[in-house]
Amino acid sequence: MRNVHERHVQAPADDVGAVLETLAGPDDQVWPGDVWPAMVLDRGLAVGSTGGHDDIRYTVTGHEVGRRVELTFGPGCGIVGTHVFEVVDGPSRGCLVRHELHGRSEGSMRLMWPLVVRWVHDAVVEDAFDRVERALGVGPARPATWTPYVRLLRAAHARAGRRQPRVRQVETPPELLQAAGLPHVDFHDTFALRRPPGTSSDVEDWHRALTAAGSPPSVSRLMALRDLLVRPLRLRTAESFGDASPFDPLSRSGSTMVLGTDDRHLDFRAALRVSGEDLQLATVVQLHGRTGRAYFAVVKPFHRRVVPAMLRRVGTSAPTGSLAEAS
Repeated sequence: MRNVHERHVQAPADDVGAVLETLAGPDDQVWPGDVWPAMVLDRGLAVGSTGGHDDIRYTVTGHEVGRRVELTFGPGCGIVGTHVFEVVDGPSRGCLVRHELHGRSEGSMRLMWPLVVRWVHDAVVEDAFDRVERALGVGPARPATWTPYVRLLRAAHARAGRRQPRVRQVETPPELLQAAGLPHVDFHDTFALRRPPGTSSDVEDWHRALTAAGSPPSVSRLMALRDLLVRPLRLRTAESFGDASPFDPLSRSGSTMVLGTDDRHLDFRAALRVSGEDLQLATVVQLHGRTGRAYFAVVKPFHRRVVPAMLRRVGTSAPTGSLAEAS
């Protein structure tokens, strides 16, 4: 897989490089985040910074100031490889701006790349080049236009987004495992909700929203079935908790809140964190004895349905920016 875009820009390479340095920053003059999902990197263009756009995740693995930025795709993206922005000195006045994607596709991306992703990728890169020229006041002479197929893909994506907030499973960040504070971990997983634009970045707002949203009907039915199945193990049912909740807060540090409860058969922690564009919910469990293992064997299939359903529900009533953010 090799995809290359180039454009000659009528401006000195140093000026174009200065624009490139704004990529993924607060005054980004490169990435067309006004019409496409924004590029977010947790530490800007520093090597080791992580982030991405939409469901595509990557890490900065190379940075030559004003000349080159290399981003390596993360696991689960369907692409093993890199994409690179670079500024190349030209033989005459001006310079060349290049974007190159190089790698191999795997899994469903083998089909999605030629049918969908490539066309959207091409449109995003050309829109980025337009922004660079506009930032420098040298164009574009012929602004990029979306093909009818790209417009169709955007419309389909927008409809899907309105129907249901995007939730996906991600690798559990080591810092969330550490925040859970359990001496031994028998199970963990993490699901992430893509936060709608304009929503709060305060984890307490999201915890309140998660509590207020309640359980979707499908989750309530699953929990009723769970209670029926665990009765032979003589474990507590949902009714026996009364006003208590496994999502009661235990601690908070920065953008992470740890929720949970301890019981005779297991200790449960849920680490809720706002990270870039995502709301992450990590589940961390320590089992106790045979009862704990038997219990978790029963509830594990329910868990993988319940957590994404809860995140999708809170995504439909996402909290807006908090007063603290506005001030």
